[in-house]
Amino acid sequence: MMAEPESTVINTDVKQKDPSEALVIAVTTRAIFNLEEEHQLYLEKGKEEYVRHQQANQDKPLPPGTAFAFIQAAQHVNEKILESNPAEKGLFDVLVLSNNSPESGVRIINSAKHYGLEISKFCFVSDVDSTQYLKSHRVKLFLSADRTDVCNALQRGVSAALIFQQEVQAPSTPLRVAFDGDAVLFSDETDQVFREQGLEGAMQYERAMEAVPIGEVSKGPMKAFAMHLGKIRKKFSQEESPIRTYLVTARSGRDMGIRAIKTLREWGLAIDEAFFMDGAPKGPILAQIQPHIFFDDGLHNIQGAQDVGVPSAWVPSCC
Repeated sequence: MMAEPESTVINTDVKQKDPSEALVIAVTTRAIFNLEEEHQLYLEKGKEEYVRHQQANQDKPLPPGTAFAFIQAAQHVNEKILESNPAEKGLFDVLVLSNNSPESGVRIINSAKHYGLEISKFCFVSDVDSTQYLKSHRVKLFLSADRTDVCNALQRGVSAALIFQQEVQAPSTPLRVAFDGDAVLFSDETDQVFREQGLEGAMQYERAMEAVPIGEVSKGPMKAFAMHLGKIRKKFSQEESPIRTYLVTARSGRDMGIRAIKTLREWGLAIDEAFFMDGAPKGPILAQIQPHIFFDDGLHNIQGAQDVGVPSAWVPSCC
């Protein structure tokens, strides 16, 4: 390991990626590891006691957190890409962005090594807004257990979502990513019409706008990440792809599905499976899909996913 300015530790055990080519994912320590007990200690007894605890336990690996399986599956995709082309630069690149001090961060680094996670950098930015560093690292997706961090990232134009700690038993491969539609993958324009004019008004709006891609003026918060994910997916044939993507939306397929499908086609974004739930609970279909991560803006859908053991990431629309 060697240190850079701004308390960045480069993992010299891992081949460094080209951030201009890679899909850079930043995760906080509480997203990738289960630090709930340690976080409670910090809240109840303060920073000094927390640091002492982390230093005393620096050789004890932290248990996996909600985003752990997602990062492992992304690492598997890298392995598949490099098997076919060892010179390929369009890879996943994962960095840990932590509000820990470097002194208490040794346990984080040791935990990543213990599990064989290919984390390229560890950025320790104690007592400052860590999201100010996202653009400089060319981050395309930021996952955090802190809502303020997520809102700050979204306001900086970075795809971001709030991770809730839960027990995760997602399958290791292939990498499975599920997206909600409106206000997540797409903009919230139709949601706004629905709030103002009700369901009938939203359906009329969709029929009138059928030929116009969703989000011509404003893009959905997860679109940029989805497009970069799609770019990596195109390196494989559909039969051999180690990535599968899903659209799981409350939209009705009959009345509001056509515009969604046309929008994806206009973007050139291939989705393996699309489920138009027409307002039905998403939990049962997510239990069948078993994604490594599911992005949604509705807390009721997040709860439904958690109830069936699906790792969930909330994309807040009310920052």
